Amino acid sequence: PTVRNVRKALSYEHLTQLFNAEPKTPEQIRAKDFWFFSYACNGMNIKDIALLKYENIKNDTIVFYRAKTLKTAKTDLRPVTVYLTKLSSGIIKKYGNKDKSPKSYLFPIISDENTEFENHRAIKNFTIFINKNLKKLAKANGLTGDISTYWARHSFATNAIRNGSSMEFVNEALNHSDMKTTKGYFAGFADEDRKSV
Repeated sequence: PTVRNVRKALSYEHLTQLFNAEPKTPEQIRAKDFWFFSYACNGMNIKDIALLKYENIKNDTIVFYRAKTLKTAKTDLRPVTVYLTKLSSGIIKKYGNKDKSPKSYLFPIISDENTEFENHRAIKNFTIFINKNLKKLAKANGLTGDISTYWARHSFATNAIRNGSSMEFVNEALNHSDMKTTKGYFAGFADEDRKSV
């Protein structure tokens, strides 16, 4: 039998604690900002954040295709629509590229001047940067040091359910191909998270 992965998520109380935590360095500020940008954007993963371009912004939303879906899905590609909040809009304003032309990347994480390998490495290094500095911030504020960028997606999903969102909403927000995937995803969360729903 295969071992079921335990999904990690922050409770609403721990999310608030992390949000109110005072970073000690510019690196911790940046890591915290991008972690919460991911959370506020339906748990968007770092690769998808890095691939965002200004053309993905449609009025008060971000519309994009998940990189993972583009590589695996043969048909029925569904775009993900994320509504911009004050927080996510503020982070775009704070870190966004100065070149705001449609084909310009939203954030200066990768570049079209780089090779595919260089951009892959840049995304990986940026993810490591966020994880390393967020762990320091979390531990300094009495939270788990295991936190990572994956937790933003898991926290979004569990807190959406806790706040009364339907499984159908979470399925669409996470861009899962079918409801079975979403149910399996939620079933994998830690026991204490499921007990508090």
